[in-house]
Amino acid sequence: GSIWFMEFNFRPGRATANYHLRNAIQLAFDPKEYVSRVIRIPGTRPGLSIIPQWVPGVKERFRLEYPIEGVKPDVAEARRELELARQELGGEVPPLVWLTGETPASAQQAEYFQALFKSRLGIELKIDKQIFKQRLEKMLHGDFDIVDAGWGPDFADPMTYAELFASWNENNRGKYSSARYDALIRKAQSSSDQRERMDAMAEAERVALADRAVVMTAERTIIYAHQPRVSGIVRHVVGPDPDYTWVTLDTSASK
Repeated sequence: GSIWFMEFNFRPGRATANYHLRNAIQLAFDPKEYVSRVIRIPGTRPGLSIIPQWVPGVKERFRLEYPIEGVKPDVAEARRELELARQELGGEVPPLVWLTGETPASAQQAEYFQALFKSRLGIELKIDKQIFKQRLEKMLHGDFDIVDAGWGPDFADPMTYAELFASWNENNRGKYSSARYDALIRKAQSSSDQRERMDAMAEAERVALADRAVVMTAERTIIYAHQPRVSGIVRHVVGPDPDYTWVTLDTSASK
């Protein structure tokens, strides 16, 4: 149920507060390439949307009711956007700091983006690897340009993802702020009508993605196996996982 994304720093003085720079990064990035070449875990989906595939909507899954198309990579257009960013940033894009964890997987992913930014955009990316506690501290204080961030669901409703980038949300570490986005989230939170709620959250998601509040990178899935003699294992996206409450073991089968 987890989603992963590049979270930009919108604080004053940060280059990543510039829309054209964020758009250039979005256009230079191919999530399909990323999950196949870097993540390389079967079942991992390319990052396309803030609200992932599994989440329920009104009658069907949310993504079936509100389909979304990913941004098609276009390096030529990315470089045109980068030139607009340079003009607005005083002639150059400074080196950017990529905040990430200290695990081998995090390092490998950061190095992929470092090479991608350099080869496709000519942007220098400095990698800041930190233990989890220190990474959270730096996120809280805005000590980054881009952070390799993710979110796992607290409950089985689109709101667990949709409200992430509201201006009042403490998990909005990049300080993205949009009056339109905030109003849509408040509308969804105050309504008891499921269609109205879902419509508002779908529109809020479109606003955030169009603003390049984040660039989605991957949607996590887990592949698992168990002995055929075991039945009744329940897997939960939200809550304890796996759940062995109803498990039975066929002792008559050969081992």
